[in-house]
Amino acid sequence: MAVNPTTATMAKYFLWFSDVHYDPYYSTTDAYKAGYNNKAVCNSTSIPPLGSVGCDSPKALVDSVLAYATKIDASPSFIIVTGDLIRHGVDMLYASSTHEGSDNRVGDEVEIAAHAEYHSDAMNEAGKIIDDLVTIFTDAFPGVEVIISIGNNDVVPDYYLQLQGEMSNSTGLMTPEDSGMLGIIYNALSGNGEEELTNFNQVGAQRRGRNLLSVGDSATFLKGGYYSRVLPDGLTILSINTVLYSSIFGPEPLNADDPGEQFTWMRNMLMNIRERGNSQAMIIGHIPPSVGSFRHSQLWKEKYINVYYDIIKEFDDVIVGQLYGHLHTDEFRVGTGTTGIPSSLSTPLLLGGSLTPLHGNNPSFRKVFYDGGTADEKQYKLLDYESHRLSISESNTGGWSQLYTFSEAYGTFTKDINTEGLSANVFRSLLQSMEGKGGNTSPALNAFLSFKDSGSAGYVDSSHDCDADCQAEWLCTLSGTTTTKQYNKCLQQESGSSRYIIGIAGAAMFAAAFLFIMVARVKKSRTRDQYESTSSVDGAVEVEGTVEIEDNEML
Repeated sequence: MAVNPTTATMAKYFLWFSDVHYDPYYSTTDAYKAGYNNKAVCNSTSIPPLGSVGCDSPKALVDSVLAYATKIDASPSFIIVTGDLIRHGVDMLYASSTHEGSDNRVGDEVEIAAHAEYHSDAMNEAGKIIDDLVTIFTDAFPGVEVIISIGNNDVVPDYYLQLQGEMSNSTGLMTPEDSGMLGIIYNALSGNGEEELTNFNQVGAQRRGRNLLSVGDSATFLKGGYYSRVLPDGLTILSINTVLYSSIFGPEPLNADDPGEQFTWMRNMLMNIRERGNSQAMIIGHIPPSVGSFRHSQLWKEKYINVYYDIIKEFDDVIVGQLYGHLHTDEFRVGTGTTGIPSSLSTPLLLGGSLTPLHGNNPSFRKVFYDGGTADEKQYKLLDYESHRLSISESNTGGWSQLYTFSEAYGTFTKDINTEGLSANVFRSLLQSMEGKGGNTSPALNAFLSFKDSGSAGYVDSSHDCDADCQAEWLCTLSGTTTTKQYNKCLQQESGSSRYIIGIAGAAMFAAAFLFIMVARVKKSRTRDQYESTSSVDGAVEVEGTVEIEDNEML
């Protein structure tokens, strides 16, 4: 029997935000500006109040999205925010030299920034911005559970997090004051008082408004930045810290096989859920265990990718969703049997778009419908989602509106969507529909490209002129490749004999040409924004009037 997700008897919903990148310094001299975007102006009082391309999210944008979300419905079952709560480059507010606190740090410069005199001030500033943002959310949705995951920009420096628990000889529980950056974030997310403090690394630091974390969360959060939340309807949310698994995470943890003992915790939690038999789990995090879609770089270290999917595969029967962010674009990943993500999994990776318009996308969020099961049988299912966006323009004259509903936009390209909801099978059938015929871009891929930047016209490939190379790159990205090697192998298979004709006499020449093409593809990056450029900028390469960011998915 087909189920209409929005009218199903047991249908509930939650709101999903990602990559907010709240910048309270927007329109001031301390505003963050993307280094590769030489046209962005973020430090002027005359810039659009709701945000501008090349800049992170002003308070007015955060207020705007939450006001609109409350008009949709002020009582969601819960709210999730999949990482990167705060602006980029917090330490740039304090750095004394250009590279010491910039997006272009390499090698020892990260360690220098992590041990600079201003480091404690920068960490404390990050805590204050998190505190401010959480207060805005809880004021807009009083009484609604807000569950967050840590992103790479929520720690200072970016991607750098010392696990103080591994360095301590104490056998007792960690406290916020001796937990470094995690203690600062914990204090920003917890506390019972109304007093506003400026030092989030002190004992008893308190946050205005409602608690997001409790004393019961301290054991896991202070150890590794992860925690769980059991909702009133029985669904369990596992919020994991994916920064620990990033390909560029530092410093090297002492327990390199299981940083922060997070994998051990995941197994134990999922085993307990299975044994209880009256709950299921949804996993939320920031950096997805896959390849990126800008430079197709590997986002997690391979050993952690393998352990993660071993766990997901083992407990597939109790996992109802895997929700991530980081890429700022509306995407998905699903296993097809020949790639890193196991094809046996019943849930795909869903990747949410960002609120910040930094890289040219429209600000967006999702309203996700799910089946809460019955009182006797707690079998949860993600049914459908709506994507809502704000059209960014020079004047910010546009308002928030619904961009699309998954079932309506993709229903003709997928099978069993009304009965299976947002299952891996549905996304596999969607992926198959994206394969073009006769060199033409398929309607399904065209639809995906029109939505991935939340309807923005600021991307080069939003014109949907997706040639054979473009189609192969997207198919290999979405089909669940998790390592660079897998992605390159997929590209080779997608190329096929029809695009690279081998002659007996020219076999050797073909091999050399093919190798050159593959290397070029690996280096190729889809340009972020169509900015006219007369000179190169830091961290960017000028190509035919556009600016390409050399970011290696460091979003």
